[in-house]
Amino acid sequence: MSFVQDFQRLLLEKPRYNVKQVNSENSDYADTAVKSKNCYYSFCVFYCEDVYYGRYSRKCTSCSDITFCVDCQWCRECTDCTGCYMTDYCQNCAHCTNTLFSKDCYNCEHCFGCVGLRRKKYHIFNKPYSKEDYEKHVGALDLSREDLRQVIFDKRLAVEKKAAQLGIHQVQTEDCIGDNLSQCKGCYQCYDGFANEDCCYNIECNGNTDSADLTVCFEAEQCYQSIQAPLNYNCNFLLHTDACNDSEFCAYSKNLKNCFGCVYLNHKEYHILNQPYSKEDYFKRVAEIKAELIENGQYNLDCYFVSDYEAQRLANETDSAIQATIPDL
Repeated sequence: MSFVQDFQRLLLEKPRYNVKQVNSENSDYADTAVKSKNCYYSFCVFYCEDVYYGRYSRKCTSCSDITFCVDCQWCRECTDCTGCYMTDYCQNCAHCTNTLFSKDCYNCEHCFGCVGLRRKKYHIFNKPYSKEDYEKHVGALDLSREDLRQVIFDKRLAVEKKAAQLGIHQVQTEDCIGDNLSQCKGCYQCYDGFANEDCCYNIECNGNTDSADLTVCFEAEQCYQSIQAPLNYNCNFLLHTDACNDSEFCAYSKNLKNCFGCVYLNHKEYHILNQPYSKEDYFKRVAEIKAELIENGQYNLDCYFVSDYEAQRLANETDSAIQATIPDL
């Protein structure tokens, strides 16, 4: 059998685990929780604590219903916000405090339903108010009423149509091309990323360095084409594999070094397709396999599309851009 066939056989040998956690505490109902604590029903949270119903957020504390947020505290129902405190129902806001129902606001305090403001206080729907009037108007609202919240969003939408807004959202970045980036440097075509440096084509990643084509990876260095693979160094084509060095084509594993084509392994070195090799034989055999994969156009992630579910999902894909990358199954 070929390497690809053997590797796919290993992928199908065991059920795939349903929850992934790395160095997390008291977060039983969180998936892809990394170095986090007390997180509930959250997905892809990193360095977070006391976060509920969160998705892909980093260094957030005491927040709920947040998505793509970083360094936020005591925030609720926010999306793509950075460094905010006690800010609710906001989107693309940075370093705001006590701000509600606002969008694309930076360094604002006590703003309500505002869009595109910078360093403003006590504004309602982009109009200035005195502190007393602001507190009177906002304090009289019963924000627990869903119908009232919808009225507020509708009114903010009217403000959006008149206010200037950023087309690209970057906070504390340098020499970057992409959107929704925070604290990044030298990144090209990266999206929804935090604290990445010298990376390209990274999506939903944070803390990566010198890496390309990664999705949902965390503190990876010199890595390529990997998915949900945190804390790796000099690794390629990993899936759900953590804390590994100098390895390729590994899945559902951790703490590997110099492993190739391994699945469901832990603390192993010099293994190919889950079998041990001497150091000399390992490098010789890996070179042979890689040469064969490159010659056959298989030195990529295509070999992971192996299950019936994945085949059916790809067969029904309607996006032409994705169809162009689908291998023959």
